[in-house]
Amino acid sequence: MSRTQWSYRQAAFCLIGSTLATLFLSTGAYAFWKKGRRARLADSRYLIAAIVQTGPEKEALKTSCLAEILGLSADCPVSLYGFDIKEGKRKLEANPMIASAHLRRVDPGTLYIDYTVRKPVARLGDYENIALDKEGYLFPLSPFFPPKNLPEIYLGLPPFLGDRDQEGREGGRWLEPVKNRHLELALQVLRFLESVPWQEEMRIKRIDVSKAFSPSYGQREIVLMTEDEVFSEEGKTVCLFPKFVRLPVKEFSGQLSNFLSLRRSMQEDYKLQIAKTRFAQPTVTFAPRIIDLRISKLAFIENNL
Repeated sequence: MSRTQWSYRQAAFCLIGSTLATLFLSTGAYAFWKKGRRARLADSRYLIAAIVQTGPEKEALKTSCLAEILGLSADCPVSLYGFDIKEGKRKLEANPMIASAHLRRVDPGTLYIDYTVRKPVARLGDYENIALDKEGYLFPLSPFFPPKNLPEIYLGLPPFLGDRDQEGREGGRWLEPVKNRHLELALQVLRFLESVPWQEEMRIKRIDVSKAFSPSYGQREIVLMTEDEVFSEEGKTVCLFPKFVRLPVKEFSGQLSNFLSLRRSMQEDYKLQIAKTRFAQPTVTFAPRIIDLRISKLAFIENNL
């Protein structure tokens, strides 16, 4: 009986002893870490002296831009170990241009940033100087991204931050993707156009789906604005032939295929117009054509002279 009682006492002593030893070691280790951290905070060698950035694109944003977002300045240096990594990540990802970011410290004074910027697939015609990516996130286009021949998508959105309209469209917002059937349709059209092997000498200027789901069935349409680029025989003048193509919302892909076939037959007409024209400027824009393909197997062509 006494042996059993003694073994219980031993177990209790061992448990209490190990707990106290662990607590002592943990407290000592924490105190040692805290002392070392205070030493690093006071040591000028650990001031942030450089920012190293990496990502899928080389220097997608200027290092000075990243420093400004993080509130870092050479005039007021911050200790590498006084800098809040989690808060830095939050600040970067709160910027509309940055999709994701990861930060870490590199002794003695370097802040390492690995980040990904959003890639524009189109300009959003509803607002000035705003692009969107394939997920529908909005972000400024200039001066952060070089000018590109991006197609423009027009959705008929309410003003920025505006309330939902009768067709379920909300005003654009930073850090919130546009989610409505208008954008889904516009991206479907864009993907179809990018998948066909005819893009040489033709530019997609605008995809307008603002009336695609109008309450009036007679007003529902997709309006595609394109521009053919043809050089004169001398090769000194660029001739632009704009077209407005009206498409049905349903089965738009079939009518787009018909438009592409029709476009090839227009090449000879372009040559005739160029042959009859005297050029005094390096770029000449011809009268636009309106091609109505909303009725299956029919095409109504109107020349605006």
